[in-house]
Amino acid sequence: MKTYSLIVPIYRNEENIGPLLAAIEDLNRRLDDDLEVVFTIDGSPDNSGAMLVAAEKGFSCRIVFHSRNFGSFVAIRTGMEHATGRFMAAMAADLQEPPELILEFFRLLSGGEADVVFGQRISRADPFFKKLFSNICPLKLLGLRTY
Repeated sequence: MKTYSLIVPIYRNEENIGPLLAAIEDLNRRLDDDLEVVFTIDGSPDNSGAMLVAAEKGFSCRIVFHSRNFGSFVAIRTGMEHATGRFMAAMAADLQEPPELILEFFRLLSGGEADVVFGQRISRADPFFKKLFSNICPLKLLGLRTY
């Protein structure tokens, strides 16, 4: 049994599989080969699941398939049900957050400094137009009110 479990929900992440596996292999090395990974393929319509099954992985892992897309929270819960590690973390497959944060979370948990650790994004480095459009509420554009 491994000490650390990393849960990764997978949905339409075909282009991220290579970088994701490299990042996880680095995490595993830094955790002294004490990491297991549970990939939950959440009904992904692309080849993400097949790519993970076929890939050579330098770490211990399980791959669980959902029959359809249930959403990332259900996929994380499924991963947690299959994980065996003493400490668990969830990570987005598209590497939106730096994987190094997982190391800090595990350090805090295994050191007894916390029972639960979570991260909060303070800012983003998105291009101007992406920020602009993400802050425009579609309902306001239609003249509808939000409550």
